[in-house]
Amino acid sequence: MTLKFGTDGWRAIIADEFTFANVRRVCAGISHAFVPQGARPGIAVVGHDTRFLSPSFAAAAAETLLAAGHRVLLARESAPTPAASCAVVQHQASFGVVITASHNAAPFSGVKIKDAAGSSAGSEATSAVEAGIPDEPPAGMSLEEGERRGALARVSFAEAHAAQLGRAVDIPALRASGLQVVADPMHGACGHLLESLLAGGTAAVRTINANPDPLFGGRHPEPLEKNLGALRHEVLERRADAGFATDGDGDRIGAFDERGVFVSPLKIAPLIAWSFLKAGRRGTLGKTFANTILLDRVAKHYAQPFHVFPVGFKHLARELAAGRMLLGGEESGGIGIAGYIPERDGVLISMLILQAMHEEQKPLSELVADMVGTFGAFCYRRLDLPCSSERGLGLVASLKQRLPADVGGMRVTGYDDLDGLKLLFGEDGWLLFRASGTEPVLRIYAEVPAEERLDAVMTHALRLVDDRSS
Repeated sequence: MTLKFGTDGWRAIIADEFTFANVRRVCAGISHAFVPQGARPGIAVVGHDTRFLSPSFAAAAAETLLAAGHRVLLARESAPTPAASCAVVQHQASFGVVITASHNAAPFSGVKIKDAAGSSAGSEATSAVEAGIPDEPPAGMSLEEGERRGALARVSFAEAHAAQLGRAVDIPALRASGLQVVADPMHGACGHLLESLLAGGTAAVRTINANPDPLFGGRHPEPLEKNLGALRHEVLERRADAGFATDGDGDRIGAFDERGVFVSPLKIAPLIAWSFLKAGRRGTLGKTFANTILLDRVAKHYAQPFHVFPVGFKHLARELAAGRMLLGGEESGGIGIAGYIPERDGVLISMLILQAMHEEQKPLSELVADMVGTFGAFCYRRLDLPCSSERGLGLVASLKQRLPADVGGMRVTGYDDLDGLKLLFGEDGWLLFRASGTEPVLRIYAEVPAEERLDAVMTHALRLVDDRSS
């Protein structure tokens, strides 16, 4: 069976393609790719989320890496993916392996690979992994034997994670801020993390849905507004200053302001970038292909360089690792900043929002209103249509052959095919068709200045897809 990596790692249905045998095969490929020929294997970090059998799959990964000669640091408990990345950096590991399917639905699991800088492995590395995956699962070394030989240690990633967060955010100031917050880890790996980090002062964090649940309470563990009704209710009920949600492995964010209004990642990334620039920080801003025009406008306002990358945080991570970027964001809620490991982290971004609120002494709704008043208002929507990758790519190719003159009353001024097909509406918005690299869906994204116009654009977009499929 050929195993392929997508936008961020390899993901598959548990007990179908995602099996113990295939996890062992993938880890053999990882070892092959990350150990140069003739070199001795180094340290490997292995972490996992709260999904079904994740600890057992992590143990299988550790057994494979032990047999390949690595010294393995295995997570004692479930941990956010950013915490595993921090552990890679702290222990100077050669790489990290995280058993997680991130925001995918409960039937999925997956493997994410972290390089020595703690960032997502790039396409060159994952191609090398794919090429090195054996046809049969390799032999393993039992965890007990690994411990007896001193090659396996069971560790917590919490200290490494907290230390890195403390370098990027003034946590003592947030503890003394008096802000009232609700956190929703969506039954995933973050648990009570934000609550524990801000405990001990006048700030207070109420955590909901903290218990690990492989079924994620029956929800899709992605911090989209439609999945976060309980968080919104709790923010309003407690009259909290803000509510934050993180996805299944803790690297993405969604938020509500004090009025219970959803603040999407397309507002969060430019909001944090703007707070940095107002405070005097300077540097390149970047986004992935499906992200907001607002980031472009913030960069232009401050005459800062700006770049656009294909979908996938690994492209932003490369720039952050090289010190070439102040902030980079993807539409799905992954945001990375300079001064932290080159990794997205939902808890970090939650605290940066709180920091902006505390420093400017403004509620989140006012910060967002100020930004919209300065840079313009945009409405955004994403639809996910069940669709195989092959069929999705075919639909996108077909659309490119016959571009519409307008969509929902918005005149098409051009297109960009960096990743999928983006129809451009001048400076007034865009519409993107793209086959997902992580799930069997065709994603349709749009950003335009008004909600009624957005309805018209998305209705027309669905009609375009239906016409090409018939």
